Amino acid sequence: MGARILIIEDHPANMELMVYLLETFGHQALQALDGETGVALARGERPDLIVCDIQLPKLDGYGVVAQLKADPATRAIPVLAASAIRTDDDGAAMRAAGFDGCLIKSAEPEQFIPDIEKFLPPALRSSAPPTPHPEHEPAPAGAKAGARVLLLDGAPGNAGLAASILQACGYALTVIDDPLRFRNLAAGCDLALCDFEQIDGAWTARCARAMADAARAGVPLLVLHALDAPLPAPITETDGPRARFLCHPIEAGELIAAVDAALAEARRYAGPAGM
Repeated sequence: MGARILIIEDHPANMELMVYLLETFGHQALQALDGETGVALARGERPDLIVCDIQLPKLDGYGVVAQLKADPATRAIPVLAASAIRTDDDGAAMRAAGFDGCLIKSAEPEQFIPDIEKFLPPALRSSAPPTPHPEHEPAPAGAKAGARVLLLDGAPGNAGLAASILQACGYALTVIDDPLRFRNLAAGCDLALCDFEQIDGAWTARCARAMADAARAGVPLLVLHALDAPLPAPITETDGPRARFLCHPIEAGELIAAVDAALAEARRYAGPAGM
């Protein structure tokens, strides 16, 4: 039946990914962008579980859990600390501060739901495979299974939102930061994706040339770029119908819909040739 889970998080990308994963597995996500709003929502909505960031505006995570555990109306609600930093004490300090457990933001997205559901009663845990995001039509059969996606990212160590979403949704993802490798590997993948958010200067120019080559060679290509930043030459929206352009910030569901559509189009395009 799913649980009602309150997320208290001020970073939009982190919030977006957690909401997407929870809703994909049948849970309802409530959202608060600061500690004071989170406390008010917890008292008004009485969620089944709360995931709370530590560094928050207005009231930090320690203040949030202190208020919730001091209130008889919310004391029994499990509160999990969400931290980007791994602790050496296996979360003992967080539990001493009042949290019921600890989540590491840098963990693999596919581990998020199992870690969350440890603190839910069995009746509220997901018992079936994830369903498609309700805002979008189901992907064609086989769109995700085995689909090979190559992601060119200038800062792959930052575990960007695009990589996290694609990994969580079951794509066979390869992440690289070398434009030359991208050019060489693109022909062997089902879809090529480039995230321009962290890219600038000469690196951007090399990256753009590699993507232009891939697009002209017929490889389905998605380009993520900032809304207020022009696409670097020679990548433009005239590089062919197989190149699609998406703007940051992007919702998780929108990215998955674009990837699924590009894969479906590629299959239709290749179908007559393979007959």
